[in-house]
Amino acid sequence: MSNCRRLLARASALLVGLAVLPAVPASARQQDLAALTAPQAYEDPLRRDTPRGAFMGFVDAIQRDDLALAADYLQWPRQRMPIGREEAANQLRFVLNHGFEGNLDRLSRDPAGAANDGLPADRERVGTAVLASGERVEIYLARVPQDSGIPIWLVASDTVSDIPRMYKNAGLPQLERRLPKVLTRTDFGRLQLWVPLALLLLLPALYVVSAVILWLVLEAVRLVLRLRGRPIQGRRSPIVRALARPTVFILTVLLHRLLSPHIGIPLLHRQYYSRTVTVVLLLTAVWWVWRLIDLAAGRTREGIQPDSPRAAQRVYSLSRRLLKGVVAFVALMVGLSAFGVNLTTALAGLGIGGLALAFGAQKTIENIFGGIFVLSDRSIVVGDFCRIGNYTGTVEDVGLRSMQLRTLERTVVSVPNGTLATMEVENFGRRDKFLFNPTIALRYETTLPQLRRVLADIRAVLAAEASVEASTARARFVRLGAYSFDIEILAYVRAKDYAAFLAEQEGLLLRVIEAIKAAGTDIAFPSQTMYMKPAAALPASAAPPGAADDGK
Repeated sequence: MSNCRRLLARASALLVGLAVLPAVPASARQQDLAALTAPQAYEDPLRRDTPRGAFMGFVDAIQRDDLALAADYLQWPRQRMPIGREEAANQLRFVLNHGFEGNLDRLSRDPAGAANDGLPADRERVGTAVLASGERVEIYLARVPQDSGIPIWLVASDTVSDIPRMYKNAGLPQLERRLPKVLTRTDFGRLQLWVPLALLLLLPALYVVSAVILWLVLEAVRLVLRLRGRPIQGRRSPIVRALARPTVFILTVLLHRLLSPHIGIPLLHRQYYSRTVTVVLLLTAVWWVWRLIDLAAGRTREGIQPDSPRAAQRVYSLSRRLLKGVVAFVALMVGLSAFGVNLTTALAGLGIGGLALAFGAQKTIENIFGGIFVLSDRSIVVGDFCRIGNYTGTVEDVGLRSMQLRTLERTVVSVPNGTLATMEVENFGRRDKFLFNPTIALRYETTLPQLRRVLADIRAVLAAEASVEASTARARFVRLGAYSFDIEILAYVRAKDYAAFLAEQEGLLLRVIEAIKAAGTDIAFPSQTMYMKPAAALPASAAPPGAADDGK
C-alpha cells in the first residue's frame, strides 16, 4: 500500500505540473519538467545496488558473525530448503573460506554489472568454489527487482539452493585435519592460530628452496655452456650478482602464493593476503627490472667511453631515470588494474594532463631529446672546432638543453639542442687530413726549361715530405694567366689538428719558393707591358691641306 501511495503522489504532482505549465515561461517549464521526470538516485543501505557492494557486504557480515544480516544478501529459492536463511549463510561462509577462487576486486562497481562477461544482464559471476572432491562450482549473483522498482544484487537462488550440497562436500583442508587442536581452535585476529603461523614460517623455508632452485638452474646453464665450449663466469658474472637476489625473492613470493590455498585462509583475509602478495610481487619485479637497467647502463658507459664525461653522465642518468620511471608507471597501472580500478578513466585523465604538460614544456622536451640524440650520436664533442650557422668556434660544453660554442672573437654562443638537431653543422675537428692547394704564378719571362725544372722540383718536394699523402699529390701547369704561368699544387696533408697543418703548410711553401729561386725565375706579380712603335711617314695624298704651300 505504501508503494501505491508513493506512486499516486508522484503522478498527482506530475499532473499538477502539467496543468500549470502554460502559465510558466518556457525556460522555467523546461527546468520543472526535467526535475519532475528525472530518475531519483538510489543507494541501498546494504550496498546491494552494485555486484561488488552486494558480495563484499555479505563477506563483511559473515566475517563479523552477523548471520542475520548476511541472510539479507541471499535470494531465497522458491523450492523448500532443508536449512534456514542464517544456516545457509553460515554454510556458505564455510564453503567460501575453505575453497574459493576469484578476485573480488574485479567485481563490477556498475549497478548494471559487467557488460562483456558473456552472461545475461541480470547475472554476475563472482568466482569458483572448489570442493574437497575437486569439483568446481560457480558462484553467481542475480539482479532482483524490488517492490519499489529499484533492483538489487543478491547471491543467486540457484547458488543458494546448492549450498547444502557444497557444504557437505567441502570438508577441511588435509593439512588442517592433521594439526593439533590447540592450533585450530585458538583464534588470532579471527584467524585460526595455525594460519598466520604457517604463512610466516613458509617465508624463510621457501626462500631457501628458491635459492636452491636458482642455483640448480645456473648450474644447468653452466653445464650447457661448457659443453658448447663457451666461456663460463659462474657466480662472478655481473648479471648473476645483480639479479640473483631479486630473482630469489620473486620465486619465494610465487611459491608462497601457490601454497596459500592449502592453508585455508578465510575469504576476507584471503582478499587482504592477495592484495599484499600482488603489491610485494610488483615491487620485487620493479626491483628486478631496475637492477637490469643499471646493469645495461653501466655496460653501455664502459663500452662507449665518451669524450664528454660530464654531458654523457647527465644523459646516462636521465635515461636511466626515465626508464625506471616508465617501469614504475607500468607496475602502478598493473597494480591498479589488479585492485579493480577502471584504467580507462585514469589513463584518459593522464593523457589529458600529459598533453597539457607536453604543450607547456614543448621547447624544453625538444631540447632534452635533441641533447640526447647529439650526445648519443657523438656528432659533436667538447674540443671540436665547428661551423654552426653563422658562428665558427670551439665546442666547450654539450649539455641536455644547449651547446656552448666559443667563437674566434672569444664570445660564447649558446645553441639550443632542439635547434642544433635541425641545423647543418660542419665539424672541422673530425678531419682526418687537410687540403694543400695553392696556385703558383711564374712570370712570363720564365723559359720553358726553367718551367719544367720548377715543376719537377715541386713534385720532388711533395714526394719527400712524409706528411703528404703520396697518392693524391700532384703539381701541374694549368693555364696561361693574364700575367703569369699558373702552376696548381694539390695534396692532402696528414696532421692531428689545424695548427699542425699550418706548420706543415708553411714548410712546403718555403720549399716551393726555394725551388723557384733555384730554377732562376721568380714569382709573378700583377703587371702590364706596353710596346711603343715609331710612326711611319704619311703619303703625300694623306697630307693635310696647306702642307705643300708651307713646304715651298
